[in-house]
Amino acid sequence: MTDGEKSFEQFLSGDKEAFSGVIDCYREGLIFFVYGYTHNMYLAEDIASESLAELYLSPKRFLHKSSLKTYLYSIAYRKAMKILKKNDYLQELDLGVIDNKTDEYSSFEDKVLKDEQARQLHNALPKLKSEYRTALMLIYFEDMSYKEAAAVMHKTVKQIDNYLSRGKTALKKLLSEEGFEYEE
Repeated sequence: MTDGEKSFEQFLSGDKEAFSGVIDCYREGLIFFVYGYTHNMYLAEDIASESLAELYLSPKRFLHKSSLKTYLYSIAYRKAMKILKKNDYLQELDLGVIDNKTDEYSSFEDKVLKDEQARQLHNALPKLKSEYRTALMLIYFEDMSYKEAAAVMHKTVKQIDNYLSRGKTALKKLLSEEGFEYEE
């Protein structure tokens, strides 16, 4: 169960404040998804907000036949298609338009992907051995040198190097088991 689904369950149990967790979990992805159809960031933000509002106002419509994410995305898709048809925006796209994404779209896409990757990484780190996790965090998150990390951990530089190598291998295995895609 995702954080968004947990927040939604709390919301259904009467905790109205928990809905902010649903928003935090799904809003940016919804905007990115809708933008792919509308090519208008403001319209995409409006549709994403309306989709989340619909879930907030009518939570019982979600029958748990799919994931909450799937349900929200289907609401957003339906709303986007309705607006596009109403405003006669729906036209055939030539492939050149798809290849020439705007800078705004590309930077938003990059941010969403990085956020998702960061979330997966954050969830995988606690599953590593503590030495591997600590070495990875000191070197890559705290920007310490091997020598500084060795001093913090009371280890040799060679041990830090070994921890990093083994930690990256273990992390790569964990992430690939969870469906993480990365470039080599």
